[in-house]
This record gives sequence, structure tokens and C-alpha cells, in this order.
Amino acid sequence: MQLVEGKRIAALVGDGFEESELTEPRRALEEAGAIVTIVGIDEKSRQKIRGKKGLDDGGSVKAEELVGDCTGEDFDALLIPGGVSPDHIRTNKEVQRFVREFDAAKKPVFVICHGPQVLISAQIVRGRQLTGAHSIADDIRNAGGLYRDQPVVQDSNWVSSRGPEDLAQFNRAIVEKLATATPPQAV
Repeated sequence: MQLVEGKRIAALVGDGFEESELTEPRRALEEAGAIVTIVGIDEKSRQKIRGKKGLDDGGSVKAEELVGDCTGEDFDALLIPGGVSPDHIRTNKEVQRFVREFDAAKKPVFVICHGPQVLISAQIVRGRQLTGAHSIADDIRNAGGLYRDQPVVQDSNWVSSRGPEDLAQFNRAIVEKLATATPPQAV
């Protein structure tokens, strides 16, 4: 898909990310020609970020970049997988800054399962429609968001999904959103 070719996606992950919610969207994006970069929150993440498969241990990844060294200008879109990772990284001020930069620039933001917790802590959910894990529906509402119990919800530059059961629909939607996003302006 030529409209996705070479676009850079930041996958923002911390310990406890749900493995399939990183690996499946990453595969879909890379197969479409995008470049997915693992962005961690600290030096330790350059060695190992532990994944989960439900309650069991999953595979691990290594951060290629650190959030404190990145800006939203460095990437074309943001992916935040779920699991317990969002709860671990959501209070990090650099994470919040990074997420707000993508949203302010209207660049695509892809969140799944518990990923919206990061958007909530970045204080950008008010008035937006999104979905996520059923267990955070009240959190979304309490942050002023409009929770939708649907496989995929699109609102402006955001694409959100409930969880692993919706990955096929989520993956199609994020590749399509990336393909139709306004190309970055030449500097």
C-alpha cells in the first residue's frame, strides 16, 4: 500500500503490554510498508520490555527509542497497545507530553484495550468517542469521553478497539487511517 510506505509509527510500550496487541498491529502496519519503532520509557526498556499473554508471560521487546528523546514530529502515528503497560506508563510526564503532541498535530493515534488509560492521563479524552476494555469504560466516561462498546471506534485522528478479539478489524482500520492521514509537511 503505497500511501503507508515509509510512514513511521511509534509503538509506546512498558512492561506488561499485551503481546498480541503489539505484534498483530505491528505486523499489519509493516506488511503495508510502515516502519514501527518500539518506544520505551527508560534505559531499562532498552534491555527488555516484558510482554504478557493474558495472565501468562509473553514475549519481550527492546526499546529502540526512549520517549524522552522523541517528539511527535519524529513519527507519523502512535500505537498504544493494552495489557497492564498503559497503567504503568500513564503517569510519566514525558509519555503524556508525547501523546499530547500527536493529538495536537492531529496525527493518527491507535489505542487498544487498556491503551485509552494513557489518553485519559494525558487529559485529552473529554468530548471524544472511543472504546477500550470493558473494565475501563467508567474511567473513559469519568474523563469526559464517550465510551462506545464496539469493535472499532474512529473519532477524528483516533482509532480505538476493545481488545484482542477485535484485532482483525482494528488492524484494517489503522492501516486505512494511516493511508488516508494527511502526509507530513516537508521541512
